[in-house]
Amino acid sequence: MAKIKRAPDKRRCPFKSALRTHPEYWYTLFLPGYLLVFALVERLIPADGDYWISCIPLDDKIPFLEIFVIPYCMWYFLLLGVGLSLLRADAPQFCRYMRFLIFGFGFSMVVFLLFPNGQTLRPAEMPRDNICTRLLAFLYAADTNTNVLPSMHVVGCGAAVCGVFHTKSPLRRWRWVILLLALLISVSTLFVKQHSILDLLAGIAVTLPLYRFIYRKKEKMPKSASD
Repeated sequence: MAKIKRAPDKRRCPFKSALRTHPEYWYTLFLPGYLLVFALVERLIPADGDYWISCIPLDDKIPFLEIFVIPYCMWYFLLLGVGLSLLRADAPQFCRYMRFLIFGFGFSMVVFLLFPNGQTLRPAEMPRDNICTRLLAFLYAADTNTNVLPSMHVVGCGAAVCGVFHTKSPLRRWRWVILLLALLISVSTLFVKQHSILDLLAGIAVTLPLYRFIYRKKEKMPKSASD
């Protein structure tokens, strides 16, 4: 008896099909998971709760400059832009980039839960009224002054820099620009009073061993056609 051929199931989810052919897409599920966990941690450690203050006297010497809210907000575009570029052009490095973020942000969340911390550097009221101070006031309301050590801005910048310096895709051409942008973003957290110096140092302390852990193996250079 001849076998009856079944027509392909048109109801199959295209996302599931994409996951089968591109397993690196699984890493994209990290973003909603991260946002959910961070929101829960923020509720567990409220601004009016008990936490260790990470400020040091040197932080008071740093002026409040609201213009730095612009590079501060560019952090979100930096992480998204590097991630999408690597996903499109260099899947192996995208996976490394995402592992860096997962381990780095995950470790930071554990520190927040086991060692609640925060800072008291924010001005009681904005010294000026302009678009930058209004944007900063919105950020203050959306993101509390707790859960600051280590700085996830620094950890995220470290992941972006490592990603662009190790890829062979066209994104590598922008590596020095992205490095300067990452440094500017990290410093901006001090001027907008979102982080203390200790928060930045702790972020670096997380980033350096993560780099060794994620990128410790030397990448094999692809053989050219002339070899």
